[in-house]
Amino acid sequence: MNILIQQGLIVTVIGMGLVFVVIVFFWWMMNALVKVTTKQEVTAETPEVKVPSAASSLAQPAGIDTRRRAAAAAVAVALAMNEAGTHKTSGMTQREMGGVNPWQSTHRASQLDQNIKRG
Repeated sequence: MNILIQQGLIVTVIGMGLVFVVIVFFWWMMNALVKVTTKQEVTAETPEVKVPSAASSLAQPAGIDTRRRAAAAAVAVALAMNEAGTHKTSGMTQREMGGVNPWQSTHRASQLDQNIKRG
């Protein structure tokens, strides 16, 4: 092979090697910075909460209030799910909803305003 081609290949291999070495160095540096700058999570043990049973909730007024709140939340979720499933526009086509939407009309108007003569 020609000596110039060999020298070019050597320079190319050295350059590519240096690029990968620098990439690995930056990767290592980022990992080191992340470990240094992040705080360690403190895992505190949570106290065990006693959940009242259904029989004890009937005897206590606070249990009745909790049950009423749970029932109200269930009704609210059911109403929201029902409302989300019955949109007027869910099965309508673009023409039934009133023709062209504002995005289309803006772009069509800008195309009509262009006075570019072709040809």
